Amino acid sequence: MKRNILLLAALLLVQLGLLALVYRPPDMMQDNAARAPLVRFTGSYIEEIQIDDDRDRELVITLDNGRWRLPDLDNMPADSDKVEALIAAITRQDHGWPVADTVAARQRFQVAGYHFRRRITLVGDSELLGTIYLGTSPGFRQVHARNDTEEAIYSIEFNVFDAPTEPSQWLDRRLLQIGNPSSIAHADFRVELRDNRWLNSGGSAPDDRELQALLLALASLQVEGVASEDDQRSLSESEPAFSLAIVDSEGELMLELFVLDQGYAVYHSRYPVFFTLSAYDFDRLTSIDATRMEVVTETPGTDSDE
Repeated sequence: MKRNILLLAALLLVQLGLLALVYRPPDMMQDNAARAPLVRFTGSYIEEIQIDDDRDRELVITLDNGRWRLPDLDNMPADSDKVEALIAAITRQDHGWPVADTVAARQRFQVAGYHFRRRITLVGDSELLGTIYLGTSPGFRQVHARNDTEEAIYSIEFNVFDAPTEPSQWLDRRLLQIGNPSSIAHADFRVELRDNRWLNSGGSAPDDRELQALLLALASLQVEGVASEDDQRSLSESEPAFSLAIVDSEGELMLELFVLDQGYAVYHSRYPVFFTLSAYDFDRLTSIDATRMEVVTETPGTDSDE
């Protein structure tokens, strides 16, 4: 009897051990496993990013003198915040435990070398740093990711649609902003900064509210994208609806606004293309009251009795 009890007790211990092995959490199962990061380098090494999608479209972003640029868009500036967000998501050193590591999972999660949603190739000092595949999304702002040299598949905090292959979607929307002009001329008014005071062509201070509205519109101007090829051709032969001749710290420039069949466009003389513009930004500039800019008002420091 005593022997049977010992056998039953031993059997129970074996069963409990098997249950613990089968049902214990994944982190306990991998206590002795190395949690390798998705990549083994930091974002500071990256100087070029190549993005390919599942439709054979590709994009290149390069770092030039500390600024990210788009070679496919005449080397225009890219949105640095958007680029850094992509780099941070990939190079984060702790993505948690892998969610899978099998060949079947690569295809199911679309992170295989032949089946992916995005392939991110990272280059530094003219050498390949790594290639990352982005695939399906397991949840909100999550995407499956795999390094092409590893089997482990991770779920990282990122949205695959935040890595488009259309260059204009990476464009810095603020590239036309003019924050410190010293002279602004329109067909109906001209204002100039002299001794830290804005004066109009008559030597008087323009209406301050109208002046500040103009300066704010220039400093916060945002483009929506690059105009289509058809619009580029038609705009090059069109007359602007509104134009400003501006002088800033880099010299002279022309800012011209156009009306399209559906929308608005803007041309900046320092860039070779026309950009699309929102109705809001178009209206802010074109609604400036020229008469208030040229109105004769008393300038600070003058005596009205003179």
